[in-house]
Amino acid sequence: MKKKLGTVLDDELLYRAKKTALAQRISLSQLLENALKTYLIMIEEKKSSEKNIVNETKGTMKISPSMLKTIMEEEGVYEA
Repeated sequence: MKKKLGTVLDDELLYRAKKTALAQRISLSQLLENALKTYLIMIEEKKSSEKNIVNETKGTMKISPSMLKTIMEEEGVYEA
């Protein structure tokens, strides 16, 4: 089911959207719906990939405390 939506857009943005819809031979409503769908998919994929990176790399540096201490005591560790 589709719902009617009222919104306010910048004049230049609305002009460009109407021009693009006309060139693609689709309604302005369809153009805006397609653009919103594409944007939402992109945002969802970005969130999903960020979560996967965290989960995939969590706990990958498994070293003993003594090894960590040795590494941290190496010369130049704190130099930029």
